[in-house]
Amino acid sequence: MSRREGGKRPEIRAWRPSTIWGRIAAAMSSGSSTHDENGFPEAKKAEVRGREPVGLHVAGGVAVISLRRPKKMNAINSEMWETVSWLVHHVSKDESVRVLVLRGEGENFSAGSDLKELGGSDLARVEDIFHRAEECAAALEESPLPTIACIRGYALGTGLLMALACDMRVAEQNATVGIPIARLGITLSETFVRRVAVLTGPAKMKDLVYTGRLVDGEAAMHLGLVDRVVPQNESVLRETLQISRVIRHQSAASILAAKRWGGSGSGRAPAAYSHVDTDDFSEGVRAFLEQRSPRFYEAEDQRKVQKPSSGMH
Repeated sequence: MSRREGGKRPEIRAWRPSTIWGRIAAAMSSGSSTHDENGFPEAKKAEVRGREPVGLHVAGGVAVISLRRPKKMNAINSEMWETVSWLVHHVSKDESVRVLVLRGEGENFSAGSDLKELGGSDLARVEDIFHRAEECAAALEESPLPTIACIRGYALGTGLLMALACDMRVAEQNATVGIPIARLGITLSETFVRRVAVLTGPAKMKDLVYTGRLVDGEAAMHLGLVDRVVPQNESVLRETLQISRVIRHQSAASILAAKRWGGSGSGRAPAAYSHVDTDDFSEGVRAFLEQRSPRFYEAEDQRKVQKPSSGMH
């Protein structure tokens, strides 16, 4: 893993429309986009399985939500926005889950919104789709779980929106990040602008939007858009899961405090709570005095066995 703080500042690549838009257009034009007029697909009423466009895997205290349209560069349609929102709410209430990871299946995180769906919709429908995108981002920010975006390949537009709504972003060195939307006549919501500006500063945010240029993982880290960069010959998913395993053994109360008071770009925060968790505090102090690592995760599992909980709200 690389966290290069010094050395030569990486170059910011110029936006080449013939490259990125050509790839996105080719991906969007192939096949048909799924569409649920009710906005609440049947797959969400039960465990997501099979080849649904969004997948969920939970193991070892870590929930992984995967965007699963690799042939379309994981472009996100209205059904997917709703499904991801529902899954985030679902796992956030599951006390066995300690960390939430968001990733894209295949070579890309997400190239952004499904332009084929947008192009075939009237303006009212387009506004509704972008509203769903913002609600999905809000669900990630308001979740009490620590959230990590695992970025491979392209993370553009509303795909980047999803990543920015997470608490942390881990990216491949050769990932491609940007907001090339001005050419499409799409405006940014106030909360989207805040998410970018709080990380990069206002001037750099405007530079990225005005020019539409794209940056690689190293440059994105220098801008503040990502937190860790993984060398090209290493697995970004493996690194993300390793970070998740470290986080899951920390005090849930301490993590929630950091998430709440650390804030988010949009200003949203998880539900209120006490400053000291009685059980975590006792275990933390005891472990310190006994000169051992605290076992918050094991202690919490034991409490669940002794007294079933009604869930997190």
